[in-house]
Amino acid sequence: MRTPLIVAVSPTGWWLAALLEKKPQGDRIAYWNNYRLIRAHDWREAFRRAQQMGEDDARTGNEAFGSGHQFIGVTNLVPIYDAFEDGAEILFEEYEGADGDPSKPPMEIWTEDELSALYATDSESPTTQP
Repeated sequence: MRTPLIVAVSPTGWWLAALLEKKPQGDRIAYWNNYRLIRAHDWREAFRRAQQMGEDDARTGNEAFGSGHQFIGVTNLVPIYDAFEDGAEILFEEYEGADGDPSKPPMEIWTEDELSALYATDSESPTTQP
């Protein structure tokens, strides 16, 4: 029997679940790994709620991308250890160096200029603030 790597009960009562969905778009198929916050005591309850959310979204659609997509499954489920506040850690991932080189970052590092090309300007942003 393997040793568990993640706690079975979230210390905050919150979990981060990744739900994989796919949707045909013309001549291609798009996949989205959507991250959802779930309040649940333990991993089983969180997993079941994540599954249900994915199935419900596929059946009824959601605000982000309407209907016509297929729920594939839960791709990640991790407890949130820190209380919600500015700067709280909600997820960590461990990687090894890229191409076998431990000194080379395993993924692209974004600059502010690169991000500014992706995000809407203040005048394009919705008026509702979080």
